[in-house]
Amino acid sequence: MPNDDLQVEATTRRRAIKYGGAVLGSGVLAGCSGRSTGDATPTEGTGTDTATADQPDTETSTPDPSYTADLAPVGEISLDEPPENVFAHFPWFADMASALGRGETINHVWWDGTASTLEYFTAGFDGFDVEWADRTGSYGFSKEQLYELDSDLHLVDPAWVTTQDNWAEADVDEIATNLAPWLGNYYSSTHATPPESWADRYQYYTLWELFEQVAALYGERARYEALASVHDDLLARIESGLPAESERPSVAYLSIATDLSAMYVLPLNASGYFNAHTRPLGAVDAFGDEEWEGAFKQIDMEGLLEADPDVLLALWTVTDAVDFEQMVQNLKDDPVGGDLSAVKNDRVYVQGTRWQGPLMNLFQLEMTAKQLYPEQFGEWPDYENGDSYPEFDTGEQLFDHGKVAETIRTDR
Repeated sequence: MPNDDLQVEATTRRRAIKYGGAVLGSGVLAGCSGRSTGDATPTEGTGTDTATADQPDTETSTPDPSYTADLAPVGEISLDEPPENVFAHFPWFADMASALGRGETINHVWWDGTASTLEYFTAGFDGFDVEWADRTGSYGFSKEQLYELDSDLHLVDPAWVTTQDNWAEADVDEIATNLAPWLGNYYSSTHATPPESWADRYQYYTLWELFEQVAALYGERARYEALASVHDDLLARIESGLPAESERPSVAYLSIATDLSAMYVLPLNASGYFNAHTRPLGAVDAFGDEEWEGAFKQIDMEGLLEADPDVLLALWTVTDAVDFEQMVQNLKDDPVGGDLSAVKNDRVYVQGTRWQGPLMNLFQLEMTAKQLYPEQFGEWPDYENGDSYPEFDTGEQLFDHGKVAETIRTDR
């Protein structure tokens, strides 16, 4: 636990943070109410800043520009300036920062595989780097770690944080009061039920609605709107090009170990931003409306053959987590796997991650559309380990790659 001196130091030099709407808890309001100096307007100074009879005050008391977001379960938060040191445990927020040209602000992300996934998709973007690629760590975090990082913003859902070991709502309030606010909405990822104590403060958002709020805090509205326009056009193009439902393939959305020792099925068309790149494509889930406890279900090869999907989408296969070429060969060599229609017809495809921000979402929508509907959207090329995202000609792109690259350039 950090000592009192560290907490005091962090409090006295932290920029003013204002809360409105739904708040974390009484500790936040108590902490803010005792920080009148930080909330003072420009006219509340002393000495030469004070108007006199000989020198009338001709300046207005308009406050400095505010960077404000409003997102459940926290509510409204405002910063006096864009954050420069940001904690983002889950990778979709780091993706958002990169999309806004502010990837350098991210000081922590869980799992480096997400960085390599974003590098795969954006390899063709000149001058773009995943600047947080070497700032990754283990799953979970402690208060001590947050005090050490001393961030301006914590892009994590506090409701989710309170479900982790050694975290209670009082701890969440402490960090918001002494360091910086929280902003996040984890349970929109699958439309799961939040902890009971947060339920009355909760609502669900799309990935792009979350992105809009993060963009507001960074003061990057123009970049957000440019990318949102690309996304809207991409969705419209996909929707207009989809074949009739009776002509769509059945798909198994899987996480498969290279050696086939473990295999998990995930829902293809579920609500939430984890499925933001598969649900809009409207393919047939090979496992139908089957429901199970949790986000995925373990299956065996016999169970997969019983469903016998037309297409297999294999998660994590553009990262080092899975050797895609060896996995496909193992499926072909397996006495049961070799009978799968998707294997026999060479329709086993790479995927990135469900933990996508806006950049990965654009690419994964395009990628998956080509994998599922080659006649409508163009063929997806064969993948070999270590490949970068294909350099499609302009006419083959489902969204304007050049516009996205220009939008996210940090030096524009």
